[in-house]
Amino acid sequence: MSIRKRKMKVGETAEYHYEFMQNGKRYYGVCEGCSTKPAALAYEKNVRETAKKLSEQKSLGALVENFKQELTGGSKITLADAFDLYIAKPRRKQPSVQQQNINLSQWRDFVAFMTAKYPDIQQLDKVTRQHAETYIQQLREKGRFVRKIVYQRNSVEHSYDALSQLSGRTVNAFHKTLKSVFSKLQEDAGIIYNPFDFDMMNNDSESRDAFTPAELKLIGKNLNEFVRPIFIIGICTGLSEGDICTLRWDDIRDERWIVRKRRKTGTPLEIPILPPLARFLHEQKSLALESEYVLTEHAAMYQKNPSGISYRFKSFLKELGIMTTRIAKGRNRASSVKDIHSLRHTFAYIAGCYQIPLPVVQSVLGHMSPEMTKHYQAHADRKAKEKYLSQMPDFLGNANSPLLDTNDKHIREQLIQKLQTLSIDKLNKVAEFTESLLP
Repeated sequence: MSIRKRKMKVGETAEYHYEFMQNGKRYYGVCEGCSTKPAALAYEKNVRETAKKLSEQKSLGALVENFKQELTGGSKITLADAFDLYIAKPRRKQPSVQQQNINLSQWRDFVAFMTAKYPDIQQLDKVTRQHAETYIQQLREKGRFVRKIVYQRNSVEHSYDALSQLSGRTVNAFHKTLKSVFSKLQEDAGIIYNPFDFDMMNNDSESRDAFTPAELKLIGKNLNEFVRPIFIIGICTGLSEGDICTLRWDDIRDERWIVRKRRKTGTPLEIPILPPLARFLHEQKSLALESEYVLTEHAAMYQKNPSGISYRFKSFLKELGIMTTRIAKGRNRASSVKDIHSLRHTFAYIAGCYQIPLPVVQSVLGHMSPEMTKHYQAHADRKAKEKYLSQMPDFLGNANSPLLDTNDKHIREQLIQKLQTLSIDKLNKVAEFTESLLP
């Protein structure tokens, strides 16, 4: 008999013991928690089956694969349930609802791919590197697996056909989401290796271009009522489209500072209000009535139809003859290169031209990790921001004048440098002209 109670001087043991041979090896032990013979037989049967499986493993890889649940203590998590469990996981910063919906759409596309191509794979821990690489290859060569994209906005269902070609940046966004889901649930699902832990594509997407000085002058002379607020706030602050449209009056402090967090990253921002923007805000205050937003119309449109903001801005640029798209090498679809986000790039570009220190620019734009933010903020205080941003040119008025009239030191230094390169004849002419300006 494979199970029995051991005999002792005072009688038999309370627990049952098992003993059997498997491939010439002796297995024995206590049937833990078994007070009845049927329970002990069931326990012994389970041990015997496990021993048989162990003896059949031909490699270490097979051993790990077949016994990973036992090795890791993980449980069975289906592909269908994985995303909800992933979102419920605690994290340092919870993604916005909009970002969660994007990530969910990406995950559902992967699940649909697995269901169609590998119907037997229903659990997270059964997904292999081969499955992951095949799906990423699908994205690279053919685009999303699900061609019809359906979504809801304000309780209204919308749909569109997905593109057959995705940029490297978009493919990487899918890859990052899938890798993150497996990483967060790795221990819970008993996953030994993250199947998406391999190199991403080179980012071949077109980046936004900054507006040239000539384009800025052209825009400044032709601003309409809708574009003007976006342009003024964007060129004076470097804020992104969403932050421009959702700027609140509560974000304005002492009529001198914009203090808020970036909607996209949550990075704290502290931006000095320059004179052109101060004039606009004073003007806008009388028009906003009781609205919490600085731009009432833009805020409402951004919440209901955010693409409409960008559409109207790009239409304005096209009317001025400014090219807004370009076809990247190796692609057949045009990418946006000039839009509202270009104001952000222009702000950074102009700041660089005026030799404004990188820590100051980064602290205004919020382009930093939490660690780098702490480092840069120690150097970029309010006084530094006011000092350096005062050099920025005013494209709403005289394109050659600084945004702050109080900082004339920069102009004087530039003038002295230019005078040192002039010939004696030109210096005499400058002297004569200067005399005519004196009282």
